[in-house]
Amino acid sequence: MIKSAGEPADDLLQVQQCLRGDAAALAALRARLDGVLKAILRSRGASLTEAEDTLADLWGDCVPKDDERAALLEKYRGNCPLQGWLAMVATNRWYDAKRREIRGVEITRQAAEMLGASHAPEGETRAEAPADNALMELLKDSLKAAFLACGPREMVMLRLVFLHGLTQRVIVRMLGWNETRVSRALSAAMQQIEKKALQEVRRRDPWLELTWGDFLELCETRQIGFS
Repeated sequence: MIKSAGEPADDLLQVQQCLRGDAAALAALRARLDGVLKAILRSRGASLTEAEDTLADLWGDCVPKDDERAALLEKYRGNCPLQGWLAMVATNRWYDAKRREIRGVEITRQAAEMLGASHAPEGETRAEAPADNALMELLKDSLKAAFLACGPREMVMLRLVFLHGLTQRVIVRMLGWNETRVSRALSAAMQQIEKKALQEVRRRDPWLELTWGDFLELCETRQIGFS
């Protein structure tokens, strides 16, 4: 069983202690959350080695370095539990590492083909694409659930505007509404999608603390959409 996240105010206090160079505070933070974060990464599809490597780099970046790069913990603002925030950072790092791994294998394969080889050098195997990893499936399913919760008229309006590029003025003529009504209907539909998508994320994965901005950025990065 995974421990519950701490209160943001307490987390922020501990983070500030870490940033002041309190080694004991950082050790305590790592002792409290390392196992939890490892379990989260494993539940999302990371191997034990991947989870451990991701977290080793993450903890190493939590404090200032000699190269004057900002410490990772300086980005934490205390708006949500630190556990959820670090889980999000760790998940993104693991996913990006997998994407770089796949890209590297593909470059090797292409180079081998250019040189006339029928396959990649011995020992090179194609990495499994993470298209079916837990994070992507979570985002896709949550987005689909949010769209399915929309009424038929709202779905048609959203498709016409965002998929087919029709202007609101055209929608006004099609529906016989005024522009204010169309604008309000679109805004209400988008707000409903935001609410339902985040609710679905929390229902499926209570660990993942996402804002709507985070959700959209992840969907864009992973090229997840709805058609």
